[in-house]
Amino acid sequence: MKDVTFVIAVRKNSKRVKNKNIRKFGNSSLLKIKLSQVRNLFKEGNIFLSSDCKKSLSIGKKYNAIIDQRDKKFATSSIPMKEVYKYLAKKVKTKYVCYLHCTSPFLNNSSLKKALNIFSKYKQKYDSLASVSVLQEYMWYKSKAINYNPKNHPRSQNLKNIYALNFAVCIVKTKYMKKFGRIVGDNFYPFVLKFPENLDIDDMWQFNLGELIFKNKKKLFSNVY
Repeated sequence: MKDVTFVIAVRKNSKRVKNKNIRKFGNSSLLKIKLSQVRNLFKEGNIFLSSDCKKSLSIGKKYNAIIDQRDKKFATSSIPMKEVYKYLAKKVKTKYVCYLHCTSPFLNNSSLKKALNIFSKYKQKYDSLASVSVLQEYMWYKSKAINYNPKNHPRSQNLKNIYALNFAVCIVKTKYMKKFGRIVGDNFYPFVLKFPENLDIDDMWQFNLGELIFKNKKKLFSNVY
């Protein structure tokens, strides 16, 4: 774990959900949930928290995170994400980055540890690891089916798997992230997550749904939690 830094980056002004990362979520907040997860799993792990929000950084200090008061230039919605990723990578001292989104509060501890173990095992074969959701639905684009033949309608379980990045966890070499401004490489290991682990909270309806799940997760997902 000495070769890995857990990078968490949050902005002050979230567009669709006001103060999304630090507002009350169940009995906690999205930021606290993610910081707590990493610190509880890896007591001596490197946590790097970057933000332009003083309250977020104050929370990070309580979890012994490395604090980066991000320049406003890298905290606007107008700057390309690759520039933000390059900026963050330049601050990291370890060989690898494990990039975590606090908008994925249902990522299981076991899944996070498994992702790290898989990447450690296959890092010579893959340039990165990225969590994905599997889509087995009838997909169309520009009036054309892209994953099945409409003239020979298959059962949904026989459809080809299409991976959708959900960004709950991404692991990549720091040098790669710094050079290309990417947290997912061209040859990544697809780490499959199912609902609710793959839920990414971006809009208010997802925030409300997430709160409902958070309060009732043991009842709703007793086979997972």
